[in-house]
Amino acid sequence: MERFSPLISRYLFQTVLPYFILSWLLLSVILFVQQASRFSDILFSVNIPTSLVWQLAAALIPSVIAFTCPMAALVGVIIGLSKMQGDSELVAIRAAGVGNFQITLPVIVLGVLLSVFAIFINLKGVPFAAQLVKQVAIQSAIYKLQSPIEPGVFNTEIAGYTIYVKAGDLQSGEWKNIFIFNEDVKGKQVRLITSTNGRIDSTDEASELVLKNAVVTTLSTDPAQKKYVSEAVSELRFAIKTKRGELIDKLSNRDQTPEELGLSELAQFSRTAEGKERVDAQILLYRMLMLSVTPLIFVLLGAALVLRFNRGGRGFGIFLALASLVAYYLLALLGEQLARTGRISVLVGSLIPIAASGAAILWLYLSPRLITNDVFGTIKRIISGAFSKRELQVSRRSRYLDLSTGILDFDIVSALLKFFLLTMGFLAAIFIIFTAFELWKFAGTIDGGVWLLTKYLFYLIPFVYIQLAPSALMIATLATYVIKSRQNEVVTWMSAGQSIYRLLLPCFLLMLLLGGANYLIQETLLPRANQIQDDLRGKIRSRGIVANKSGKLWVANENRIYSFEMEGGQQGGTRSVNNLTVYEFGKDGTRLESVYKVPQAVWERERIRFIGTAERDILTGGKPEIQKVENGELTESSNPFTELNRKPAHMTTGEVNEAIRNSESGTEKAGFRIALQKKYATLFLPLVIMLFTAPFALSLSRKGRVVTIGYAVGLWLMYMGVTNAFEQFGLNGYLPPDFAVWGPIGLFMMIGAYLLSRIRT
Repeated sequence: MERFSPLISRYLFQTVLPYFILSWLLLSVILFVQQASRFSDILFSVNIPTSLVWQLAAALIPSVIAFTCPMAALVGVIIGLSKMQGDSELVAIRAAGVGNFQITLPVIVLGVLLSVFAIFINLKGVPFAAQLVKQVAIQSAIYKLQSPIEPGVFNTEIAGYTIYVKAGDLQSGEWKNIFIFNEDVKGKQVRLITSTNGRIDSTDEASELVLKNAVVTTLSTDPAQKKYVSEAVSELRFAIKTKRGELIDKLSNRDQTPEELGLSELAQFSRTAEGKERVDAQILLYRMLMLSVTPLIFVLLGAALVLRFNRGGRGFGIFLALASLVAYYLLALLGEQLARTGRISVLVGSLIPIAASGAAILWLYLSPRLITNDVFGTIKRIISGAFSKRELQVSRRSRYLDLSTGILDFDIVSALLKFFLLTMGFLAAIFIIFTAFELWKFAGTIDGGVWLLTKYLFYLIPFVYIQLAPSALMIATLATYVIKSRQNEVVTWMSAGQSIYRLLLPCFLLMLLLGGANYLIQETLLPRANQIQDDLRGKIRSRGIVANKSGKLWVANENRIYSFEMEGGQQGGTRSVNNLTVYEFGKDGTRLESVYKVPQAVWERERIRFIGTAERDILTGGKPEIQKVENGELTESSNPFTELNRKPAHMTTGEVNEAIRNSESGTEKAGFRIALQKKYATLFLPLVIMLFTAPFALSLSRKGRVVTIGYAVGLWLMYMGVTNAFEQFGLNGYLPPDFAVWGPIGLFMMIGAYLLSRIRT
């Protein structure tokens, strides 16, 4: 008969809990950053109040922690029990007469508590967060309409007008050197308004544009009546229609989407809805229920996996956790897709991952140990064979026999790379699974949606790698040196008269190498991959409908404003454009001097070349002087057709530098400058991580290793928070862009250097 010991149960619970908390915190922060990137236009906008930014940040938390809770439970149980397995503590517990049931009991208690928490979050937190996100998005749009003009950016949201301001003050709403384009198709005329000063006065329901020292030029678009009228006006006022009223109506609208409903309301909605809407509501309902019980399933699965192995090791345990997560969520997506196509009911589809996990748990607990170990032992040998310490030592001795410490250096490097690859694979899988769940409701309803989503996730990999590499390097550094410290290798090294800094040398060199590799990926693979994955994401969210990107586009430089159309909706990088109109101003920037009308033009080196016959209207006197230009050209130092608000993520460092030189917007220029410095910082980021992570891993204090690791993770999270805060201050103009990026890096490098100096050497 098994012996029951409350002391052992409490010890088991206390062993697993810290690893669960650390995993939950780390995974939640990573996915929170991924979700926050979708709302960067709100989080880093100078027009949005800080209160709305904090509301949005708080609204993103419930859905993130609800998704990461089961994953962290699985990881915490596997790592915690694997540690006890590796230290032979489970052997001692079994020798004391304690069986698998009592070993599993504390894990079950943890799973039940987490499932209750997940039910509460899905019942109240996630719907409330969805409502809050919707309200913040609408309120942010309203605040942008309070002052819809941004210097250096063409605004087309005001119905009937295109407005461009070269300079101004966002806080006061005062603008300088204003250009306004208004086309009357029925009246066959174009009105151009230029002004030295202006502002927008807004009320609850209307807005009024007030211009001072304005010049109004009216051009006829009728080929039979070539004339223009130009007049100077000291003050010009006219009402403009914005979407403010429509947004206020949306904000006050109480109609809720299924994502904004709690479990009981969603169940009621799924019973009353019909057709596709009913299926989607049922899928969402059962998904929330599945995620609510998943913590309990995962802790049982994690305990069963560990208890069936003798000494699998934490590396192999992480691999099992990754394989289990991927299999579980792939089965969940498969069940949802089968339900959407009508092949099975929604209830049956939602039970597929639960039933498969239950069968695996029963098999692991009840099957003979010999069969289980044979199956998974073969898998373990295949996975860990490449990292076999014995094989590595043989090759090292034969090749590096004459190096006094070469074997240890390569042992550290191989361990760092092993844990880096394992951690990167695990974090990337979670990142991709979360993204797949987010987009599946769109991809699962269109023909070829599975292939489209797969293609999107493939092109997302470079972005995921760059985003997760710092966190993976931090965990790899901790794992490598903590294990060596626990195995007394650090003490042995110091006893041999070697400095602790010599032990860090291979890590130092590897971090420099990885920084260079990350920078190379950022400069070669990432820009093009980001362009493709952004297009694919837009196509998925629009359910396969390609957005129409044709229409009039605008670009400005010192004394010219260009209006043109991309052929076939092409994007930045295109050299040829159609229906080009060039507005050329005098030195004061307000008096329109000439207008070019070009059917087609192409960019060549430092010039725009006209294809075919163009027309130039010289505005002198009361009647325009019309000139026909055959194959003419305009001199320009850079290609204006590529400056179409491209994202820094789609550019290399050279392209960002060019965008900084050509940008007329102060806010846009600040964003480009910060993006440029962040690209440069990629080279040194691994080294910074090593400096403030290794001291905790090498600490020889009497504090527990979990507490020490917690300090390191906490410092890493603090670094991420300070970095994002400085970046926001830089975007808002409170800090210089260079200091906004390099300030946190310099600060934490000094902290790391101080911590290193405190280590016993």
